[in-house]
Amino acid sequence: MEKKVKVREVKLNIESEFVLNLVSYLTEEESYVFVGNEDEIWLENLMHPKVQLIYINASQRMTAVHANYLVRKGEIISRQIKRKFLMPKVKTLILNTCEFDLNIQRDEENHVSMIHVDHAEAAYVNETLISLFPGMGQFDLNGSMEEMVLRLRRQTKSHATNEMRKAKFKVVPLVTYAYVALLLLFFAYLWFRQQHLPAAFVAIHYGSTYNPLILSGEYWRLLVSAFMHLDLMHLLFNATFIYRFGTMIENIFGRWRMLVIILVSAISGGLFGFALSTNFSLGASGVAYGFMGASVFLAFEMRKTFMPLLKQVILPMLIISTLFSMFMPNIDHFGHLGGFIGGFLAASMVGVPGIKPFVGRIALTVMTMVILISGLWLNGVRLTENHDFDAFNRALIFQYIELGHMERALHLAEIFFEEVE
Repeated sequence: MEKKVKVREVKLNIESEFVLNLVSYLTEEESYVFVGNEDEIWLENLMHPKVQLIYINASQRMTAVHANYLVRKGEIISRQIKRKFLMPKVKTLILNTCEFDLNIQRDEENHVSMIHVDHAEAAYVNETLISLFPGMGQFDLNGSMEEMVLRLRRQTKSHATNEMRKAKFKVVPLVTYAYVALLLLFFAYLWFRQQHLPAAFVAIHYGSTYNPLILSGEYWRLLVSAFMHLDLMHLLFNATFIYRFGTMIENIFGRWRMLVIILVSAISGGLFGFALSTNFSLGASGVAYGFMGASVFLAFEMRKTFMPLLKQVILPMLIISTLFSMFMPNIDHFGHLGGFIGGFLAASMVGVPGIKPFVGRIALTVMTMVILISGLWLNGVRLTENHDFDAFNRALIFQYIELGHMERALHLAEIFFEEVE
C-alpha cells in the first residue's frame, strides 16, 4: 500500500482576500514557495529570473522604521542565500498592501525594492509589478477567501506529492542500465581478444581514439571509445560510478535527455583527447565526468535541491579524482575535461523537464558547442600533422599483415603513406 503524503500546514494570519490572491498567484503561477512563519509572509523562488525573494506586508502600517527593518532583513537573508547557494545576486521585493507613510520611496539599493499596492486594480496598473510578473495581469486577484484557501491547499499538496514522487526515483533508468550492460559485454569480448593479441592493437582495432585514423575519416572512434575497457579495475570503477550517478541523472532528466548527455559527453571526451593528446585513448571516464558536469548544471538550475549535492559530493569528488589521476599512469586528463564540459553543455541544451527553458541560454549553448567543436577539430588536425606517428603506424600495418588482414593493411598504408612501399 502506498503511503499517504503528509503536508505540514502553516496557519497564516491573512485577513485580506487581495493578499491571499497575491500569494496564490505567486505560488501557483510563479512557483514561489512559502519560507516564512505565521506572522511574516516570505516567499522564495531561486530560479526566478527577476525576483528571488518576496516579503508581503499585510499586517501593519508601513513606516520608515519598519521599511528600514525589512530592507535590512532582506539584505541579510539575501547574503545568506548567495553564500549557501553560490548565487551572484538575489533580488528582494517588498510588497506593501497596508497604509504607508508618504515619504517612503522605492529603494533599489542592494537589490531590494518596494512596491505599494493595496487592491487588485492597483496591481493591474502598476507598471513595475507587471514588468516583474507579466502573467499577473491575466490572473483573477479578486477571488473569494474560501476559493483561495482551497486552491492553496490543493496546490501545496500537489507540490509536496510531486517532490515525494521525484525523491523515490520510481522511473526505471533503462538508458543507464543499457549503457552499463554494453560496457560489460564489450569488456568481456575485448578481454577474450587480448588473450591472443597485443593490448594496444586490440584497442585501436576495435575503436579507441587514434589521431591518424580519426583524421582519415574514422570519426566513429570519438564515440565508440567511450564503450571500451581493457582493464578490469578501470571498468569496475567507471561502471559503478555511472550506475550510481546515472540512476539519479536519468530520473531527473528523463531517458531521451539522458541519452543526449551520454552521447555528447562521450564525443566531447574523445574530441578533447584528439585535439590535445597524441596518445590513443578509451574508456567511459569521459561519460562519468559528463555526469558530474550535468550535476553542476543541476546545482545552478535547481539550487535549492542540488546545490548541497554540489558542495558536499561533486566538488570533493572532482578534487579527489583529479588528484588521484595525477599519480596514475596512462590517464587521459583531456578526455575527463572534455566529458565534464560536454555533460554540462548537453544538460544546459536539453534542460530539465518541468522547468521552462530559456531560449537565449539554449542558443548560447549551441553556439558555444559549434565554436568549441570547430576549434578542437582544427587544433587536432594541426597536432596530428605535426607529430610523427610513423613508427607506430608501421607496427600497426605489420600486425595486420601477420594476422592475414591484407586488405586492411593496404588501406592503412594508403592512408599513412603517400605511396605503398
